[in-house]
Amino acid sequence: MRTMTGRRTEIMEVAAAMFAERGIGATTVREIGESAGVLSGSLYHHFSSKDEIVREVLADFMDQIERAFSAVAAASTSPEQTVRGLVRATLECIDRYPHATRIYQRDRAYLRKHGLLDAIDTKSRAVRRHWRTAIEAGIAAGDFRADVPGDVFYRTVRDTLWATMHWPDRASWSTEEFAELMASMFLGGFRGPR
Repeated sequence: MRTMTGRRTEIMEVAAAMFAERGIGATTVREIGESAGVLSGSLYHHFSSKDEIVREVLADFMDQIERAFSAVAAASTSPEQTVRGLVRATLECIDRYPHATRIYQRDRAYLRKHGLLDAIDTKSRAVRRHWRTAIEAGIAAGDFRADVPGDVFYRTVRDTLWATMHWPDRASWSTEEFAELMASMFLGGFRGPR
């Protein structure tokens, strides 16, 4: 994790909540400063721009996801166990980082237009590689169906998991219960012939 001063971290947390609620474009540096108890001019002592705050929030978010996924991959003994772990880790990240999740999912046009996705591209590729490695290993071993392209399975699982942040009844399950439900549902249709 990046070394940050307490004040810088506090500003990032306040800004992330505001970006998640209002959208990045609709949130001003002045409003962030007011909410964080910092004059907007003083805010520039910590960050050069609003986009730098967004960049830091998302970089930290992607670092956390990549670290969680690396731990899952290192602890898993089979492709199915890895996929189950990645499902759980994804849901845990959504729960643990709701503001960053919402920013990343809802403000894609702003992020793309301002070149903010480029800053996290390397981490995003590393995250995707964890999924693809497990899926391809499962297909090669005959554990997963070869007639379903791995990329189709990956994108379906990924997009569904991230979309659950909008589901009103998502809170009806614990993260562990929901992870098991989702993993069982997806893997039940992707398992190879037995």
